[in-house]
Amino acid sequence: MDIIWTDAARDDLLEIREYLRRSQSPALVKNVTEAIRAETGSLKDWPSKGIFVQGLEELQPDQYRELLAGQHRIIFERASETVYVHIVCHTSRDLEALLRRRLLAAG
Repeated sequence: MDIIWTDAARDDLLEIREYLRRSQSPALVKNVTEAIRAETGSLKDWPSKGIFVQGLEELQPDQYRELLAGQHRIIFERASETVYVHIVCHTSRDLEALLRRRLLAAG
């Protein structure tokens, strides 16, 4: 199973790291980043992991799933032998707005 991070998801992770760097210890920044990467990496062995994402009824909802890594959501799409990571965001963010802006607009 291949895991491909979209440019937007990579930018999300960089933004999370930069945000945390302003107010948190380097150790916490590293832990959060590693937790997100580890949770995403677990999809190689368990691609059906995660829960269905509410708000994606307009697309094929069985392809899109969500994982949690601490207080961060990872929204990904399963397509045959590949997983595409689309969104990484804090759980306090407005997920519906992100979904509409990124996924539904592209679909």
